[in-house]
Amino acid sequence: MFFSSPSLDLEISLVLLGVSFIISVFIFIFKRNFKLALIWFSVLGNLSFLVNLGSRMYSFYRIEWFAYIVFIFWPLANLFLIFIYAYGFFKKK
Repeated sequence: MFFSSPSLDLEISLVLLGVSFIISVFIFIFKRNFKLALIWFSVLGNLSFLVNLGSRMYSFYRIEWFAYIVFIFWPLANLFLIFIYAYGFFKKK
C-alpha cells in the first residue's frame, strides 16, 4: 500500500497497533475504565490493519483469512462493543 513492500506494510501495521495499545493504556490509566480502553484499542487496532487492506501484505504472507477478519468480523465486533458500552452508559443515567 505505502511502498508496495509487504514487509514495510507489516511493520507499519504493527507500529500502528503498538500506538493503539499505548493510547488505550493511557485511557485506562487516566479514566480507569477498562471497557472504554478496550473499545479504543479494538477500533484503532482495526484501523491499523485496514490501512493496508489493499496491499500485497496479506497475499505475500499467506494470511488472506486475516484480511477477511479485518474487513468483515472485526468492524462488527467493534460495533457490538460500542453498542454495549453506550447501552450501559445510558442505562446508568
